[in-house]
Amino acid sequence: MWVYFEGEGGRIGNETMKFPDSVPEEPMLNTVGNRGFKWYSNWQQELLCCSHCGWVGRVGLDDLEDPTACGASIECPQCHRRIGEVIFPNLRDAEEAAAQGNEEAIRELPKFREQIAHAQARIDGFKQEKLESVNQLPELDGEMLEFTWDIADAAAEKYQVIRLGDAEIWRELGFFENIRRFNEVKELLRKKYGSRFKMLKPTEASQEWLCGDNAGKLFRLEYS
Repeated sequence: MWVYFEGEGGRIGNETMKFPDSVPEEPMLNTVGNRGFKWYSNWQQELLCCSHCGWVGRVGLDDLEDPTACGASIECPQCHRRIGEVIFPNLRDAEEAAAQGNEEAIRELPKFREQIAHAQARIDGFKQEKLESVNQLPELDGEMLEFTWDIADAAAEKYQVIRLGDAEIWRELGFFENIRRFNEVKELLRKKYGSRFKMLKPTEASQEWLCGDNAGKLFRLEYS
């Protein structure tokens, strides 16, 4: 299951788990294009028909593409057109499905709650430690300050790190797909160092973490 949490600095991440692949004895044929399915439904058991190429069959996790914070597209295994969407569950969806006896939801609910608690704790920690004032930034020498935005691993966590050359200027918890935070930090650097600030440029190692699954965002990113 893809479980997405939106943090203040960006998206925290996702996790994949396996699901049963049993099918009903008398499946119904679904011919409605781009139909939306709830995660805790029988979407893997329904017989689907692609209106583009005529393919008929069942889909599974391998047929999900383009995941977002809300859901993922169901792709036709034959022509690779979009034929539907699966909506990712939130905690309420999981709790309701578990209360209705859904074995999948019952099995996953404790881990779901644990993930959300961890995500919230991480967001709370970020709020307490994040860069939010120019007074937190050090005084620096130099007439042309060119900073880099990097990503680093430490103590099983991801951190976004601001460097000037080899010197580390700031470090805070990192979040996936966090261009908004990049722009916030860039503005703080500009306010602190004025005309001496020349750019904040992401390192190659940080680009995927910064832009997420959409590499095109990198070309629209402004460094100065």
